[in-house]
Amino acid sequence: MIALARLRSIALATAFALFLLPGAALGEDAGSPPCGWHGQEPREARDHELRTSVLCLINRIREHYGIPPLDYNPALRQSASSHSASMVRSRSLSHYGPGGSTLTSRVARAGYLGDMSGFRAAENIGAGQGSLGSPFAIVRTWMGSATHRGNILDRGLRDFGVGVARGNPLGGGRNAATYTIDFGSRWR
Repeated sequence: MIALARLRSIALATAFALFLLPGAALGEDAGSPPCGWHGQEPREARDHELRTSVLCLINRIREHYGIPPLDYNPALRQSASSHSASMVRSRSLSHYGPGGSTLTSRVARAGYLGDMSGFRAAENIGAGQGSLGSPFAIVRTWMGSATHRGNILDRGLRDFGVGVARGNPLGGGRNAATYTIDFGSRWR
């Protein structure tokens, strides 16, 4: 099982290494400042730096496509952070928590839904080690997946929270990171 998971990880890494995004979509054009620590390996940056770099990259992509930026939401960050940590502990990269939690149950438990009458939520997860664990590599991977790209470019999603945990479900220690970004919109 672990050998198969490692092969999948290698295949995914190879697939996204071959997928090249236009540099401007990730803030790489000469006229814009870099997104903080976007290229740093996990051991070279603090969790806050990794989280803010992910947000910066995603908002640059949204701007590139004419989509309004996401707004920070502390409840979504709490949900995303606890899920990242849970995935590392359980050694499972999944949208379902080890106790059967779902995105909806996690954002509700974190207080995002409150007394709202309606909501939408989406989630991207990813993990990597070394340069493949940098915010740039993770966002690039998401942009190479139709579902994850769809979440990033969804005009109906307005809020976000990014969670980062050291390590990855397959191991990797301090030079590996597991990322979760929870997106949402809610209404009364």
